[in-house]
Amino acid sequence: MKGSRLKDVLDDTLVDKPFWDSMFAKMQTLLDRIEIFKGGGMSIDDTEYRWVQDRIEYWNSEERVLIKEEMRVANKLWSKYGK
Repeated sequence: MKGSRLKDVLDDTLVDKPFWDSMFAKMQTLLDRIEIFKGGGMSIDDTEYRWVQDRIEYWNSEERVLIKEEMRVANKLWSKYGK
């Protein structure tokens, strides 16, 4: 799946960096809630946990924003763990 890097796709002046900073803060909250929900017995290869962690790492290292399908996945995970 092709990602959306800020540097490659958009001029920095067109990106709403505060929005994406806020979005990835929520992704960190989601990551924490998945970990709490699944507890200490969670597999180190848990797909949902790793998926969220990878997206956060992409943002931190490459400023890669989420594409539409990734936002849908994140919303489903939030519905499952975020409440």
